[in-house]
Amino acid sequence: MTRLLRVTTMFVALLGFWQILSARIDPLFAGLGLVSAAVLTAYALWLVERVLGPREQVQPISVVGFVSFAMWLLLRMLQSAVWVATVVVDPRRQPHPGVVHFDTSLPSPAARTMLANSISLVPGTITLNVDGPRFTVHAFTPQSVEDLVTAATQRRIARVFRVAPDAPPTLVWDPVHDAMPEDPA
Repeated sequence: MTRLLRVTTMFVALLGFWQILSARIDPLFAGLGLVSAAVLTAYALWLVERVLGPREQVQPISVVGFVSFAMWLLLRMLQSAVWVATVVVDPRRQPHPGVVHFDTSLPSPAARTMLANSISLVPGTITLNVDGPRFTVHAFTPQSVEDLVTAATQRRIARVFRVAPDAPPTLVWDPVHDAMPEDPA
């Protein structure tokens, strides 16, 4: 029964999304929407089960934790955008870009993917590489990775996936460049 519910929910959501985007209800577009939603549902279910495993093995997420995380992430995106704009516009503030390496204890690939995408969504940071629990992140300034230093992002994602939260990780900061050379002229 749960597989039928998953299939039905995904199909209805995709069909609704098609209708919103096409904004047409004539037979041709309705038929194309039905076919597209059916094909995408079949492919998405195959992909989800291949990546996450059968439904019985997938731990359900916390909807309240997810909504809370999404609102927090939007706020962080706005705050970081203002910070990056301030550093770029104010000549007294110099960016100090660097690459940060750290490990996370988030157990599932879905949780680590959410962490990698969250890092890249926040202005001033981008995930360069994920190798198991090891993350490599480029940061515009050291302040850009403050949420990773305190494990605030990791704790919120752990709450979404209902797992034990990360302790603050040990970060290794590699400056992108050394001090700027003096002008020889």
